[in-house]
Amino acid sequence: MTRKLFLLHLLCFCCLLSAQATGQISDLIIIGKDTFMLETCPIEHDPIISRQVRERLSNENFCTACWRGYQATWQIEDDKLILKRIEDSKSLFPDTVPEVTVDLNGIFDQYQDKRGRVIASWFSGELKVVSGEQIYYVHTGFNREYENETDYQVEQGRIISKTSYRNSIKKGTSIKDAMNLIKTQFNRDYFPELANTKVVISCAVLPKADGSIDSIEVHIIRPNSIMEERKNLYIEHICEILKKAPQWEVLTVRNKIRKTERWAISLSPPKKQTRGISAQ
Repeated sequence: MTRKLFLLHLLCFCCLLSAQATGQISDLIIIGKDTFMLETCPIEHDPIISRQVRERLSNENFCTACWRGYQATWQIEDDKLILKRIEDSKSLFPDTVPEVTVDLNGIFDQYQDKRGRVIASWFSGELKVVSGEQIYYVHTGFNREYENETDYQVEQGRIISKTSYRNSIKKGTSIKDAMNLIKTQFNRDYFPELANTKVVISCAVLPKADGSIDSIEVHIIRPNSIMEERKNLYIEHICEILKKAPQWEVLTVRNKIRKTERWAISLSPPKKQTRGISAQ
């Protein structure tokens, strides 16, 4: 994938400013002849380095899709994590022709090896490297998943192991579908005490590989001043509704089926119909 394609992908996040986007632009990492997205920010793991880098940023063309204000490019070479460059986020915008890079001198001097390479020896942890189609996205941070994922374990800048995964998603009932199902199927006639009361619940579903339900989590947020026995009846009713879904969406990440994101839904009482008064 060329750098232009990467920038196009990254700019899609910046263009979401009007929607108050919080999904973050990835760092980049070069492995062999290919460049991938790195959903880990090694610079942010050291508060001193992070502060020194921010002091050299322009803070122009601020983008909520890049709160840290920069995009770093890394490389794995000789089983080491090497910092190649840091680009000011303002140069990710289409009207900025040249790349605006951050001067690394004075910040990373102590991390340079004999060849002048900046070895990320301050960093120990996991690098999440992704590629392929994006199969899952939540509008915050790096809460998204791609078809291909390789996790590198790093100890003081040295790669000690790696594990590769093939992630997948099987389409089925989504959270939006589930919310609509609850709204249309929730029967207040079973619960007369709720006739004029707003009900707020939160739910999460763990599906099985075939899309059937493994387990359901339901919490009653409102009303909160109800007997435990009645609360359990509400939960049973919600669970029965969710079980009517023919097949759930199945997201498999790192060889494990993931529970859906927890969602909340508000069920307002039906509006009272008023009869018009006809003129005599």
